[in-house]
Amino acid sequence: MAVISGVVVDADGRPVPDARVYFAAGPGSFPDVAALTDDEGRFTLAAGTDGGYTVECRSERGGVSQVAGTAVTVRGGSAGPVEIRLA
Repeated sequence: MAVISGVVVDADGRPVPDARVYFAAGPGSFPDVAALTDDEGRFTLAAGTDGGYTVECRSERGGVSQVAGTAVTVRGGSAGPVEIRLA
């Protein structure tokens, strides 16, 4: 099982807690799973296999919906740390 880990931060680099992180694209079929960031903005997702993924996050912080994403390549069963920055 491949693992993608990282952090979600705001435009000023501060951690974003409770953001939903999920796969938007990946090789073949990929797990339909999501993770919530912890108090320090950290997350871990279990990917099916090595390969290229698009990981996105959504935050409703402050009553404003924000979405951001990044391309991630998993090699040797892991990728990270990944930083996703919300504008």
